[in-house]
Formats: sequence, structure tokens, C-alpha cells
Amino acid sequence: MTTLALGLVALLLAQDPTPPKGGAGRRPAPAGLSWEDADWVAETVARIERRLRAGKPASRQTIVVTERQLNSWVNLSLASKMPQALSGFELGLQKDRVVARGTLDLDQVKSKMPQGAGLLAFLSGAVPVELQGRFSSAEGRGRVEVEEALVAGINLPPAVVAQIVSQSTRSAKRPQGFDILSPFPLPFTARRVRLEPGRALVDFLQ
Repeated sequence: MTTLALGLVALLLAQDPTPPKGGAGRRPAPAGLSWEDADWVAETVARIERRLRAGKPASRQTIVVTERQLNSWVNLSLASKMPQALSGFELGLQKDRVVARGTLDLDQVKSKMPQGAGLLAFLSGAVPVELQGRFSSAEGRGRVEVEEALVAGINLPPAVVAQIVSQSTRSAKRPQGFDILSPFPLPFTARRVRLEPGRALVDFLQ
């Protein structure tokens, strides 16, 4: 479950620096994804960073990112940054809601399972995972209200999901890990992110 939340929050809302471009050595894009879409997002992120370094507003216009563009960027450009335990990641955007799906290798995350994980402690191998939640944002902060978290068809309480995510995202910069149940700052001076069917609209401070 940690990898879905990480993909949903850390990759969608806490974007990493622009990955390098280049056509040589690129693997073919899987069905439903494209390098053109991935490059568009990477170029947009790079343009925002350049404007901010120059002391300009990140963007004077609302930036619209489609579901396909976002999934292409995450699965192609950021492939090396994705958790190894996660494959087949897919993010769905709905009206004020997000749905994240993928396949999770439980054997790679067993050590991060907290007490209270229940039947998950007895499962192994690659299993389907799905996270559904309501997303809201305002004044530069966002929040995901987890409504359903399924791992191998088992419904986990949000508190257990939060524990797994916290333990799996600890680092020197963030020793307590990422708390998906708490509000978090939006990236690049974004003021709010509005979700509509199939796309996200990002408004920035001017």
C-alpha cells in the first residue's frame, strides 16, 4: 500500500527535478502511455523551475495535466524513482477524487508492515492494490482523505495505511516519513489543484 500512496502523493504533488531528456536508449512506451506526454510534463516542470529561479510567478495561467500525461511521466520519466516493489502503476482522476492502482510485491515490503496489518502478514508475492480517496486543496496545501485501501482484496483501515506509508518513506530529510492523513504543501507555489474527470488543473500564486 505504501507504494500507491507514495505514487499518489510524492510523485503527483511533490515533483522531483526534471528527468533528463533524450531519445537514445529509451524503451518503447507501453500501451496507453507515450514519451511525448512524459516529455510535455517534464518540460512544463522545467519551465516552472526556471521562472521561479528568475523571481517570476511559476505560471500566469492554469496548467492542465491530463491523466495520460501524468501516468506517462510517472511510469516513463520517473521510472527509476518508483519503488521497486510497485509495477503497473495507474492513476485515475475523477471529480475531486483520485484512484490509484498497481501491483505490489509484498515480499519486498514485509519488513515495513506494522502491527495490525492482519492477514497481509501471511500473504506473499505480487498482489493487486488499489487506493481511493477524496482530494482537496486550498491556500497552497492539499489533503487526501483515504476512503478505501485494498491490498489483495483486503480492506485496510486508513490508520494502518498511514503507518505503512510513514515507515516506508523515512529518510534523512524526512525522518518521520510522509503522513498521508495530514495536509501537505503543494509544490512550486501552487495555490490549489482541482481534479476533474481525466485531468488536473493547477492554479499558482501570482
